[in-house]
Amino acid sequence: MKKSLIFLILVIACCSKETGCVEIKDKGSGGGKYFFYWNEKLTNVQNQIVIMSGSVSEEVYNSFEIGDEYCVE
Repeated sequence: MKKSLIFLILVIACCSKETGCVEIKDKGSGGGKYFFYWNEKLTNVQNQIVIMSGSVSEEVYNSFEIGDEYCVE
């Protein structure tokens, strides 16, 4: 019974797709690349500014506005 339960949990974990969604806080482009920013500017322990961002295609960039929710599988 215990082995069956562990196997079932592993199958569910391996077969399920995880989706991450973020609210687009800002957009930017440069050097032929397009970015969504989804977090306010944060300061880390070394007092460096950290901005969470991700690169997207031009088509995706043009399809979303600031404030939209963007999800990735």
